[in-house]
Amino acid sequence: MGNYIINVTDMQEVVGAPLEDVSASGRVRPWRWKKVANEVLAMAYDTVDADKAARLRDCGSYLAFNIHPDGSKELAAMVSCRVRLCPICAWRRSLKVYAHTMAILDYMAKQRQYSYVMLTLTVENCAGDKLSNTLDNIFAAWGRMSRRVEFTRAVRGWYRGLEVTHNVDPHSKAYDTYHPHLHCLIAVNPSYYTSRNYVSQARWTQLWQESLRVDYTPVVDIRRVKGTTAAAIAEVSKYAAKEGDYIIPDDWDLTVDTVATLDAALAHRRLVAYGMDMLNAKRALALDDEETGDLVHVDNQPDTAEVGHVVTYYWYTGYRQYYTSDMI
Repeated sequence: MGNYIINVTDMQEVVGAPLEDVSASGRVRPWRWKKVANEVLAMAYDTVDADKAARLRDCGSYLAFNIHPDGSKELAAMVSCRVRLCPICAWRRSLKVYAHTMAILDYMAKQRQYSYVMLTLTVENCAGDKLSNTLDNIFAAWGRMSRRVEFTRAVRGWYRGLEVTHNVDPHSKAYDTYHPHLHCLIAVNPSYYTSRNYVSQARWTQLWQESLRVDYTPVVDIRRVKGTTAAAIAEVSKYAAKEGDYIIPDDWDLTVDTVATLDAALAHRRLVAYGMDMLNAKRALALDDEETGDLVHVDNQPDTAEVGHVVTYYWYTGYRQYYTSDMI
């Protein structure tokens, strides 16, 4: 399985153009490699869940783009499998979370002034068979902490998203353990740092430990957001699990075991949530659900540009690339 080697099929001679999708900032969008990882994941799901394996293979099998007169592309249609671990869907969902959070903060800025802090809440690494229970405790602890008087006095709004990393370094003492943690963006009053409602890093750590109800001191990182919030939003809108944490090219058995573990532990959970003023802003903006909503139009912006024509690209497994449909 090294380097995501996949059985070669669909080896027709392609005469259509390969997909080139570049963002306005000049970044190449990673359709190709997300689909490659998607296919490897589908192979793992052949053992874990055949229905999800079939959905994964269909996901991103074609991409239809509106082509504007300036040559820029805008995704118009695709098939989404919505399997939690799918690299394509996870990437698109992350873009959606980023766009939603930007829109929420822009809306809030028009109502009143806020400052922001980034808060990362961790627990000790756990074995795979303990992951689900650990996630239960993390979400319960967040609920308990967010109801504390100190929290409600200091915080005006919040976002929290779950990330689970997996130690795949065979030389590490923590090899094959999981590290779930919460990335949070907290809205506070501009006077927060000089007010009686200020919560120090040490106190955040104590609040989190008490909420977790553990006998160890968890690592809690808190940082003031300075300047633009874009970088902070990008940091907190990470994928729940990245493909490098569950696709282990040199150990296929561990890959399958990891996929089964994460699939079971993440099932039926709300991994992304907003609260207080951020939730009120989301409702005012009528934003759809980040987990179940549209993964095509992820920027939440209506397109007003003129559409020149539509081009559809199809995935060819053997070439590991998207091409237009002109074939010999």
